[in-house]
Amino acid sequence: MSSSISSPPRPEAYVVPHPRRDAYDPAGRLWPGLKAFLMLYRILLVGRIRVTGRNNIPDRPSILVSNHAFVSDAFMLALVFGRVQALAQAESFTLPFFGWLLAHAGQIPVIRGQREKILVRAADQLARGQHVLVYPEGELSHGGDLHEGRTGAAELTFSTGAPLLPVGFYVPPHHGRALRSRHYNRPTLGVWQVGGPCYVAIGEAWWPFAGRKAASLEDLRDVTDEMMVRIETVLDQARCMAG
Repeated sequence: MSSSISSPPRPEAYVVPHPRRDAYDPAGRLWPGLKAFLMLYRILLVGRIRVTGRNNIPDRPSILVSNHAFVSDAFMLALVFGRVQALAQAESFTLPFFGWLLAHAGQIPVIRGQREKILVRAADQLARGQHVLVYPEGELSHGGDLHEGRTGAAELTFSTGAPLLPVGFYVPPHHGRALRSRHYNRPTLGVWQVGGPCYVAIGEAWWPFAGRKAASLEDLRDVTDEMMVRIETVLDQARCMAG
């Protein structure tokens, strides 16, 4: 699989489909069902999950910030950390059954124009003792270079005091399968892991706003840029694990 592939452009005047109703369950009562689905995917299609840096996971809820190369990345990270509440594109919640399962497992739909609501839900999950997974690139990289980070994770760590935990996730390209189809009323492309191991490197927890009572937009941007550097560092570590 080439890392130079890119997602097809969205049609002009494309309107992102949203779930018909907000079925988000903050308690995530169907998390065991979602985890069973993820375990099945791992058993059938993925080899070993090799992890370094487990000792860096703090004994408190954290904001996991990771690169996002394959569609299936989050599946494996949920198994590594035991449970995560992920911010996921709103379109995923419109999928038959799976979208319903995501919502009732406490995963958080990212809907344009609802930034405050998304951050409030993420903060609530941290207060409940859950790790929250954020992909700061905001889109799939398909195994290519990291995209510029968005500032939501920086805003979340400032407002909650929860640490940022950089995570690098790597799957050798020959174990990725690019699937082109048509979902959400547009052409779609996603790369899924099929066979082989995956490699996860976990960096040191980081409290960028410790002791601070204010943060400007420039501060949020600076923290986000540094966060992306830290993600690149652990991603390189994950790549080195693969040899």
